[in-house]
Amino acid sequence: MTPGLDHDTRRRARAWLGDRRSAEAAIRSLRRGQGYAYALPTPDGTWRWTAYPVSALPLLPTDQQPRSHA
Repeated sequence: MTPGLDHDTRRRARAWLGDRRSAEAAIRSLRRGQGYAYALPTPDGTWRWTAYPVSALPLLPTDQQPRSHA
């Protein structure tokens, strides 16, 4: 069985995703080093999303050939 969202729940999720103030609040939270959680109540239960801040990985230098350990 594949879970799905009913029409009203999909509408609320799309409204949240398109809400600039909500998106900016999430970005501010992440930039402060805090996670951001969103819960979407549905008739069958609650869907939850959580975003956590992560550090950017360093880029490899482009002027060096990759090392081989073979």
